[in-house]
Amino acid sequence: MKKILYSILMCTALVLCVGCSTDEIDYFDNNEYLSFNESVASGQTYPSISYTFTFKDASVETDTINIPVSFAGRYMDKDAEFTFKVIDTLTTAKADVHYRILNPEKQIIAAHKNTGSAKILLMRTADMKTASYKLTLQLVENNKFKIGEVDKIQVSITDQLVKPDWWTSTVYKHYLGSYSSKKLLLWLEFMGVTDGSDPFDTNEYIVWQDYGTGNFIYKTYKDGLIKMKALAFKNWLRTTKGDPYDDDLKMPVSQSLGSY
Repeated sequence: MKKILYSILMCTALVLCVGCSTDEIDYFDNNEYLSFNESVASGQTYPSISYTFTFKDASVETDTINIPVSFAGRYMDKDAEFTFKVIDTLTTAKADVHYRILNPEKQIIAAHKNTGSAKILLMRTADMKTASYKLTLQLVENNKFKIGEVDKIQVSITDQLVKPDWWTSTVYKHYLGSYSSKKLLLWLEFMGVTDGSDPFDTNEYIVWQDYGTGNFIYKTYKDGLIKMKALAFKNWLRTTKGDPYDDDLKMPVSQSLGSY
């Protein structure tokens, strides 16, 4: 009798547990949490990215940047709009002088995608050669999206040579080592890149993984190929460029590369 009673109680407990789990899953899936798709550096409360006109031709007066956003939740079967605003108290850039928001009320995440972008038109001004301006954005909840953990982002706008955001990645820290403006320019020259973009941000060096999600959204790198390219860069510095000395790093550039 005790065994029968015990079995009944266990079955009842299992049913209750399954019911609770289902409720929690349904509740989570019915909410799409939108965030800026940039990592937050240690010591910061929101991410900061930079943009420079340095690599643009002198005739270029404007450029459009796309700041990535993503949401956690079920993929949608139709386009969805999201909105954002400028936080004036955290912004030094002036509207219609240094930037213009492009359709802030109608930014789109396409159907069957979990990523989109906030589009900003940046305007080049003469004083950006010696100054930089901050533009801070914040996502706004609407009837489709709740706001996730990374709801703010700050963009630094300038026309000076600055450390690229991509140099902070693990790949660059490991293979290229500490940043300097001299090393950056030599690296871009070696890789044949003239627009300041990340030379490793191509399908030649990237592998996209799904990790069981069914969607290839996780980016990894072909370490073997990248190591070969870093070694070729070191050899190029020594044989072609005469092993140039880096005044900022206090050593030849070839000696400042990562250890691997």
